[in-house]
Amino acid sequence: MHTRQFLSLYGSIFFLFSGYGLFLNSAGVKLTQMGVSNITIGVLNAAFFIGGTISAIVSHRIISRVGHIRSFSVFGALFAIAALAHLMVEQLWMWGILRAVLGFCHYSLLMVVESWFTARSVPQNRAKILALYEVVYYMSSATSVLLLSLNMTSNNIFTLAAILVIAATLPVGLTRMQQPEIPKRERISLPHVFSIVPLAWIACFMAGIFINGFFTMGSVFMLKLGYSLPQVSLFLGSAMIGGFTIQLFIAWLSNKFGRPRTIFGCACVAAVAAISGMLLLLVLPGNIWAQCVIALAIGCSGFPMYALGLARANDVLPANMNTVEVNRCLLFVYGLGSLVAPLILGSVMQLFNHFGFYSVYAIIATILAVYAYMQPAVPVSERSVYVPVSGNVGPMTAELDPRNNDATDTPYDAQSAEQHIHETLQNTDTQDQPDK
Repeated sequence: MHTRQFLSLYGSIFFLFSGYGLFLNSAGVKLTQMGVSNITIGVLNAAFFIGGTISAIVSHRIISRVGHIRSFSVFGALFAIAALAHLMVEQLWMWGILRAVLGFCHYSLLMVVESWFTARSVPQNRAKILALYEVVYYMSSATSVLLLSLNMTSNNIFTLAAILVIAATLPVGLTRMQQPEIPKRERISLPHVFSIVPLAWIACFMAGIFINGFFTMGSVFMLKLGYSLPQVSLFLGSAMIGGFTIQLFIAWLSNKFGRPRTIFGCACVAAVAAISGMLLLLVLPGNIWAQCVIALAIGCSGFPMYALGLARANDVLPANMNTVEVNRCLLFVYGLGSLVAPLILGSVMQLFNHFGFYSVYAIIATILAVYAYMQPAVPVSERSVYVPVSGNVGPMTAELDPRNNDATDTPYDAQSAEQHIHETLQNTDTQDQPDK
């Protein structure tokens, strides 16, 4: 099937991510203007990812029972209701419930659309479909940041976010593609995945903190420094530009030198950027361009971390083994990092004021750098390829990973995976040799 036949789905994804990004980035703005404490803002932002976690557990049952188009319409309507309900209530505990509903609906909507992608794709075109998916994601995220710069009132922002998500239901509602079936899952425990691919697990968890911590609390950090909404938008957009433009270089770097060394390098850059950000708060207070340079560096170093974690997992697992469930588990780990990120950042920012934001990034980047440095690299002959993919996607994108194709027809087996990993990492003679 040609990718142009997925245009309606790409259209839905664009509107969905635009509404999601606008709401996620602007929620902190509204709460800051209301004078809410950093800790409370962190808790309310975490509620969104609690809803996303619940969606990963139960939404596929709803979709399988009532159908994709009906489910998409219901989730879209519920998202709009929850977004607009923010205008009618001021109790923060109600905001927490509404944000959990928003998170549940957003990730459920993604699951519906992505299941069409996976059902209608074939191994030969999955790489192209996934690449276009990533382009649409970054375009829609950039659109949401641009909309934030228009300095709209919070009421207009919530209304526009609801409109965008409702618009996402139109292309799907008019599609003529048959409804696919959601494949049955084979659950893999988080401790088991940590035991076989610890570096991938930690990298994906830290990536959730890096990316969604930045987008949930970055606006709060900048507003409390006294910057305007257009300047906040510029700060967030700088990180996004860095994360998008660096992908090809990271792909070359990690394929040549291995994932542990690349993760180590990215973590070091992030740590230096965060420490420099704290120094610039003292040396150049109020300089927006200095902060944008720091955001660009954090985007370049932190945003590829999830894809590097997936690449590490695919490196150490057998080449003929299907890794869909492992990748899906690592996406769940990324979601856990996203959940704790605003809680950690909100608490530290409450204690250390402006320096708290960058100090969290400096600490977690240093921890990741130390751990990655101690991990052995996989020999060149055993490495898979780096696939640039964002963690802010639904669980069905694991099926689109081009590393899972006709050659990976062996189902995942824990014992075989552990034995292969042990044998692979024992061979350290060529672990640091780059490709010739």
